[in-house]
Amino acid sequence: MRLSQAMTMAALLALGATGCARQAVEPGQRGLRYDPHGGGVKPEVLQPGSHGLGWCFMRDCGYIETYDITYQTRKEALFTPSSEGLAMDVRVTVMYRPVVSELFQLHTEVGRDYYEAVLGPQFRSAARSVLARHSYTNLVGQLGKIEEEVTAEVRRRIRGKHVEVASITLENVKYASPEIASAVEKRLIGLQEAQRQKAAIEAHAARERTKLELAAAQTKFQAETEATQAKLQAELATDKSKREAELEVARAKNQRLVVQEQLAVAKLEAQQKVIRAKATAEERKLLAEAKAAENRADAAAHTPLTVQAAGYEALGKMGGNGTTLFLGDWSRAPQFLWPRGYGGAPMMAPPMAPPVRPSTWDVGKKGKPFQPLKLKTMPAPGKLTATPIDAAAALSAGL
Repeated sequence: MRLSQAMTMAALLALGATGCARQAVEPGQRGLRYDPHGGGVKPEVLQPGSHGLGWCFMRDCGYIETYDITYQTRKEALFTPSSEGLAMDVRVTVMYRPVVSELFQLHTEVGRDYYEAVLGPQFRSAARSVLARHSYTNLVGQLGKIEEEVTAEVRRRIRGKHVEVASITLENVKYASPEIASAVEKRLIGLQEAQRQKAAIEAHAARERTKLELAAAQTKFQAETEATQAKLQAELATDKSKREAELEVARAKNQRLVVQEQLAVAKLEAQQKVIRAKATAEERKLLAEAKAAENRADAAAHTPLTVQAAGYEALGKMGGNGTTLFLGDWSRAPQFLWPRGYGGAPMMAPPMAPPVRPSTWDVGKKGKPFQPLKLKTMPAPGKLTATPIDAAAALSAGL
């Protein structure tokens, strides 16, 4: 009983161990899952790592188809003619890889051997086609250009085949026959010599042409320089005349401004003189008014009485001592006071004073004129005594 149980357990363990399978995808690879029970190849591209295949007990669980996606290199030896019809041995290298995103289409449309099925034949055909268009003598100097042409032609031919071409390189190009190579070498040497001589002739011609062009350029430059100088001189003369005219206008304008300023200054000076004259006249007017006011004040201070008193005082000083003076209206004085000449005519006429309004000295208290006064100076100078003159007394006194 125990033995049968152990065997059953071992069988179950073996069944479990073999029933679930897994497969790894290495770095640099991509995988496609093939499931025989699920429709064949799945379109999903599997990344590097371990992927389960499902329950594989008593059934086919399928597998993972892996593709190398790193760049691969193939070398091809081609026997192809040149443009001259000479046979050449060419060694060509191509670098390629599958398009990762189109791995399912590559597997279903082309297959794993895609180089032999698609890329190789197209690559060899394109290389022969391009090389046949070129001469052997030009291959050495144009390898890069020829490689680009071959690469472009191959890419054009395999477009849509899910393969990527990185580059195509021409590693070795030679003639298949030694005799042909020797003849070609001699021909190349002759061509090189001819090219050298041609280059020398062209260089000499280029030097001569350069000299002629330089002389022509110098002549042209000299003519252009002279024309430019003449133009500049004419422009300078015109500009000078213009500037002189502008300067004259500016001078005239400045002179006019100076005259205007002088007139303005003269006007200001005249206005100042008028102001000073007005001030002087006003000052003189004020002084005259002040003087007139002073004179009026002085006149108001001197009344007729003070004037007559001053006159009497002056008469007293002029008369000396014992002099008799008569004051008053002489027309009222007696006629006998005046000496008489022949025939009784007075020798001196009394002074005729113009009629004047009697002053306070001539009019008494009752409005009657005073009689003439007899003034007699006293021994003390400047002292007058006044007495009325009576006509009868004057006659009796013998005046």
